[in-house]
Amino acid sequence: IILQDVRIFLDGAKNGAIVISLGTNLKWKDIGIDKIETVLLVLSKLKQRVLWKLDIEVPFEIPDNVMVVKWMPQSEVLSHKNVRAVWTHGGLLSTQEAIWKGIPMIVMPFFMDQKSNTEILVTKGVGVYLDIKTLSAQSLLHAIEEVLYNESYTRNMKRLSSEFRDRPIPPLDLAVWSIEYTARHPNGTLVTPLRSQSWVEQNLIDVYAFLFFNFFIILLSIFFVIKLFINFCYNYMYTAVKLSKSKQA
Repeated sequence: IILQDVRIFLDGAKNGAIVISLGTNLKWKDIGIDKIETVLLVLSKLKQRVLWKLDIEVPFEIPDNVMVVKWMPQSEVLSHKNVRAVWTHGGLLSTQEAIWKGIPMIVMPFFMDQKSNTEILVTKGVGVYLDIKTLSAQSLLHAIEEVLYNESYTRNMKRLSSEFRDRPIPPLDLAVWSIEYTARHPNGTLVTPLRSQSWVEQNLIDVYAFLFFNFFIILLSIFFVIKLFINFCYNYMYTAVKLSKSKQA
């Protein structure tokens, strides 16, 4: 259920709305206050309304077309009829939600699968790549205008959404069936392999023992090398002293 103030804000977006959400783990405070100021400058020039999930208080005036929230029911928000685009980090769940809802994306990846997800989205023509390292007013404005006014992104995303939704049974029904299947067959193919493993295997004792053995061999090798080196030096010095005494005699 969309919060009432958020719903009212989106209902009034006659020129469309943009959603900004970088997921749960990414924080705008880590991105930097200077980049936040740049984003606000760009957003203030738009005729669209912007719903922004922002985790910090900023010392700047928030434009009238921007609504800042600490949290939002993202799936429900993306279902709103006035949402035209979503600016996200390209995480798996956010990507799936946007595809399911048929909303074209502005993608600013940071790490892990986000970059590969972004490459796929850009290749399919359903998203625009935004580089956090070179984020500027010009690059951001270009990305927003490209997604909003180039109809191919919406068209491609609607087609991809149709493909994504075309399933033999709804995902929720599949999840329910999978849980019930596991309950009906507790010893079936989905049973965890831990049940057939010994205590040693479960606690990785064999792995730790192998690593300890290798560590011991390495230490032993270093000890013998040092010992040989000391013996060599001792014999060399002993021989040199002995030869020196022989010459003096």
